[in-house]
Amino acid sequence: MGTPYRGDQQLALAVTRFIEDVHQRIPRVRLEPMTPYEDEDFTLSVIVPSGMDEEVALDQCLAASAVIENEMEVYILPRVRVEGVDRKS
Repeated sequence: MGTPYRGDQQLALAVTRFIEDVHQRIPRVRLEPMTPYEDEDFTLSVIVPSGMDEEVALDQCLAASAVIENEMEVYILPRVRVEGVDRKS
Protein backbone atom coordinates (compact mmCIF):
# COMPACT_ATOMS: atom_id res chain seq x y z
CA MET A 1 0.00 0.00 0.00
CA GLY A 2 1.50 3.33 -1.11
CA THR A 3 1.51 6.71 0.49
CA PRO A 4 -2.00 8.16 0.69
CA TYR A 5 -2.81 10.78 -1.89
CA ARG A 6 -2.96 14.34 -0.55
CA GLY A 7 -6.54 14.31 0.53
CA ASP A 8 -8.00 11.20 -1.10
CA GLN A 9 -11.40 12.40 0.06
CA GLN A 10 -10.88 15.79 -1.61
CA LEU A 11 -9.84 14.10 -4.86
CA ALA A 12 -12.90 11.83 -4.77
CA LEU A 13 -15.16 14.82 -4.17
CA ALA A 14 -13.51 16.81 -6.97
CA VAL A 15 -13.83 13.95 -9.48
CA THR A 16 -17.46 13.39 -8.50
CA ARG A 17 -18.21 17.09 -8.96
CA PHE A 18 -16.44 17.10 -12.32
CA ILE A 19 -18.41 14.10 -13.57
CA GLU A 20 -21.72 15.60 -12.41
CA ASP A 21 -20.89 18.97 -14.00
CA VAL A 22 -19.87 17.37 -17.30
CA HIS A 23 -23.07 15.30 -17.40
CA GLN A 24 -25.13 18.45 -16.83
CA ARG A 25 -23.27 20.29 -19.60
CA ILE A 26 -23.13 17.33 -22.04
CA PRO A 27 -25.66 14.66 -21.02
CA ARG A 28 -24.80 12.02 -23.64
CA VAL A 29 -21.10 11.56 -22.83
CA ARG A 30 -19.45 8.63 -21.07
CA LEU A 31 -16.46 9.11 -18.77
CA GLU A 32 -13.73 6.59 -17.96
CA PRO A 33 -10.64 6.97 -15.75
CA MET A 34 -7.22 7.03 -17.38
CA THR A 35 -3.69 6.91 -16.00
CA PRO A 36 -3.03 10.48 -14.87
CA TYR A 37 -0.46 12.60 -16.61
CA GLU A 38 2.53 13.54 -14.49
CA ASP A 39 1.34 17.03 -13.54
CA GLU A 40 -2.38 16.25 -13.19
CA ASP A 41 -4.23 14.82 -10.19
CA PHE A 42 -6.70 12.82 -12.28
CA THR A 43 -7.31 12.19 -15.99
CA LEU A 44 -10.64 11.17 -17.49
CA SER A 45 -11.48 10.01 -20.97
CA VAL A 46 -14.63 11.81 -22.07
CA ILE A 47 -16.27 9.76 -24.81
CA VAL A 48 -18.74 11.64 -27.00
CA PRO A 49 -21.22 10.04 -29.38
CA SER A 50 -20.44 10.04 -33.08
CA GLY A 51 -21.60 13.28 -34.66
CA MET A 52 -21.06 15.40 -31.56
CA ASP A 53 -18.60 18.28 -31.92
CA GLU A 54 -15.42 17.29 -30.04
CA GLU A 55 -14.25 20.89 -29.68
CA VAL A 56 -17.51 21.97 -28.06
CA ALA A 57 -17.34 19.00 -25.70
CA LEU A 58 -13.71 19.80 -24.85
CA ASP A 59 -14.58 23.45 -24.12
CA GLN A 60 -17.35 22.34 -21.75
CA CYS A 61 -15.04 19.85 -20.01
CA LEU A 62 -12.29 22.43 -19.61
CA ALA A 63 -14.79 24.89 -18.12
CA ALA A 64 -15.89 22.25 -15.58
CA SER A 65 -12.26 21.43 -14.81
CA ALA A 66 -11.36 25.12 -14.31
CA VAL A 67 -14.10 25.55 -11.69
CA ILE A 68 -12.72 22.63 -9.69
CA GLU A 69 -9.14 23.85 -10.06
CA ASN A 70 -10.11 27.31 -8.78
CA GLU A 71 -12.25 26.06 -5.89
CA MET A 72 -10.40 22.92 -4.78
CA GLU A 73 -6.91 23.10 -6.30
CA VAL A 74 -7.37 19.66 -7.83
CA TYR A 75 -6.24 19.33 -11.44
CA ILE A 76 -8.41 17.12 -13.66
CA LEU A 77 -7.45 16.64 -17.30
CA PRO A 78 -10.28 15.70 -19.68
CA ARG A 79 -9.28 13.81 -22.85
CA VAL A 80 -12.19 13.99 -25.31
CA ARG A 81 -12.63 11.37 -28.01
CA VAL A 82 -15.43 10.18 -30.28
CA GLU A 83 -17.11 6.86 -29.50
CA GLY A 84 -15.76 4.07 -31.69
CA VAL A 85 -12.77 6.05 -32.98
CA ASP A 86 -9.47 4.51 -31.93
CA ARG A 87 -6.65 7.03 -31.99
CA LYS A 88 -2.99 6.14 -31.82
CA SER A 89 -1.08 8.69 -29.71
